[in-house]
Amino acid sequence: MPSPSQGRSPWARRCAALALALLVPLSATACRSTSEPSAAPERLSRSDAQASLASHPVETRTRIRRVHGRLPDRRRKAVRTEVGAVVDRWWDAAYLGGTYPRRSFPSAFPGFTDGAEQRARAEKALLTNQTRAPYVDAVTPRRRTVSLDILATQGRARSVTAHVLLRFDSTGERPATTTVRGRLFLTHKRGAWRIFGYDLAKGTTR
Repeated sequence: MPSPSQGRSPWARRCAALALALLVPLSATACRSTSEPSAAPERLSRSDAQASLASHPVETRTRIRRVHGRLPDRRRKAVRTEVGAVVDRWWDAAYLGGTYPRRSFPSAFPGFTDGAEQRARAEKALLTNQTRAPYVDAVTPRRRTVSLDILATQGRARSVTAHVLLRFDSTGERPATTTVRGRLFLTHKRGAWRIFGYDLAKGTTR
């Protein structure tokens, strides 16, 4: 690959490299933990688990890691709030919300582009809790974090890489702790931030 033109500034080269990284084809990988459980988790009734979640809610912690380019503070805050809400809607639709036990997740991908949603529907074992849902009475989130890398030009955010981590406990016939981590790639489309790609892994320990 030819090297960047010497006439470009270091900032321009960094932005070009990041833009290229966001546009390369993305692949999703599923990982399953092979570690042995140290102890059998205590099984809670459904009502106890729901009461625990209500009394000890876990809020999503969203922060900005890097901004490539110039972006005013007020717009940085707006991106942090808006992208955090997109990630939260997906987590709630795909893993945390709804009634358990269940067998289907018909609306699990709010905020995805049409292409990303089509691909995600073929990978529900990774991007939702569908494989475990029939054996679960309730889920309780333990950790929700989102860290953003923002690419900005002309004072506007153009694309975002969201580094995400979700951890939640399941109670029921097969109690376990599930961790979902990786990256979501977002672009501003039709007036809103939308997920157009992902690179995620999911693991479960019992």
